[in-house]
Amino acid sequence: MKADANSPSGSKPVAIACSSGFIIGGRFITPPPGLDVTNYNHPQVYRFRGRNRSVTVNEIIIHESVTRSVADTVNILRNRNLGVHLMIGPDGRITQLGDLLNVSLGHAYPHNTRSVGVEVVNPYYPKYCRARLPWGKIITAGWAHEGRYVLPTIDQAEAVACLIGWITSPAARGLSVPGNWIGVTGNRISMSRVTDTDRARPGIYAHTYFHHADGAWLILYSWLRLERRLTREQAYREAIRLGTTAKKTITLRKSSCECADTLSPELVVK
Repeated sequence: MKADANSPSGSKPVAIACSSGFIIGGRFITPPPGLDVTNYNHPQVYRFRGRNRSVTVNEIIIHESVTRSVADTVNILRNRNLGVHLMIGPDGRITQLGDLLNVSLGHAYPHNTRSVGVEVVNPYYPKYCRARLPWGKIITAGWAHEGRYVLPTIDQAEAVACLIGWITSPAARGLSVPGNWIGVTGNRISMSRVTDTDRARPGIYAHTYFHHADGAWLILYSWLRLERRLTREQAYREAIRLGTTAKKTITLRKSSCECADTLSPELVVK
């Protein structure tokens, strides 16, 4: 079935039941290179229904699950009557569980009505790590709850950066999320609370900016990828170096690894 005359370029009516790609406002949109997306048209993907919304969607909020699998995370959210639009497994693959535009889900009050919620599956606490799991790196961090933090995999960090790059671009048709880093002021990035983040403020959030303690390190990595244009390996190393600190605010100084002068192809969104 072909796209109708009113479909944006690159999008198709969701009636074709494509399960590999994003759904925004009931329409299928092909993801950019670098993102592997399976949506709720797939028979094995749960769909969070939530509440219908018709407001401008202009925020993206990054969460971490404190779990060890996509399936467990979905079950916990279902049992708590919560939900997220997107979930990122340890291999960096994205599962879409709700329409990014039309559905308001309970993931980050008071931002639910205008945000896309992204849950990164990560144990977070070292006590929840187990042998043979993909999360193997732990850092000491004063901004993390209980002072130690399990790092997301590099594939997860890269998927978050690529997702932010895409969702803040014109390619995410129907969404209006600007490339405004809520936690960044000048050359400093917050790893904890940010002032006045309960009010509407379009842009890119870590959940910890207004609630709980999650998402900040992934925002740090994404900022290094998208704004400093480091390669994924450089950004991962630099985010580890900067994140290993007793402080709750990090100064973003020039470092020896900041030598990349072009974005990696998978992060260039047109």
